[in-house]
Amino acid sequence: VTFVVGLLICLFGLKLMRLLAAIVGFVLGAVAGVAAAVAMGLTGTTFLIALLAGAVIIGLLSIFLRKIGIFLLVLCYGFGVCAAVINPSSMIMYIICIGIAVVLAVLSVFYIEPIVVVVTGISGGLCAGMAASLIGMEKNNLVGYGISIVLAVAGIIVQFMMHSRKIGKKEEVYSKKVKEEVSRESEVEKARMILEEDEEDEVSAQEESDDDIEIIEEDI
Repeated sequence: VTFVVGLLICLFGLKLMRLLAAIVGFVLGAVAGVAAAVAMGLTGTTFLIALLAGAVIIGLLSIFLRKIGIFLLVLCYGFGVCAAVINPSSMIMYIICIGIAVVLAVLSVFYIEPIVVVVTGISGGLCAGMAASLIGMEKNNLVGYGISIVLAVAGIIVQFMMHSRKIGKKEEVYSKKVKEEVSRESEVEKARMILEEDEEDEVSAQEESDDDIEIIEEDI
């Protein structure tokens, strides 16, 4: 299950961005609700209410406010990647991991697609790679990291390819709309020119008839 979930995140992290952001929002909201309940000394039913309230509020914010969801998603996954790679053993190292995650989360608000692709690709690759390294009940870290690197690189490449294809389709649709607008404008311009030519012909015909009338009057 861990391998499949990691592989899906690795290959389709950008497409699953809304779903992942919602899950992260609900989980972080539940944690925040537990922390608030413990701080206020709540127990029993009120403890559960605080937990559910935190999960629902943060989860809904992550769903309906896209940038908040992406910020929390990158913050959570970025910290997970840093913790897996650095393997912090002291408070200073944990602070460094949190700082890197915060920087990535802030950047993701301005550069959504590339940051999400890289973070989910590496996170999913690590998750799937370490799960794939479980042979019997013995864990080989070197094999796990090797598989993780391969999967992460492949996942990032696949996600960027799918994203570029999506952008290409959008540009194609936009170019078609522009061509249609241009053709409509040209048709309108042609119609306007035809109307102007008709008006000029009418004016010239009117002038010729006026000249004929003047000639007849002079003859009379």
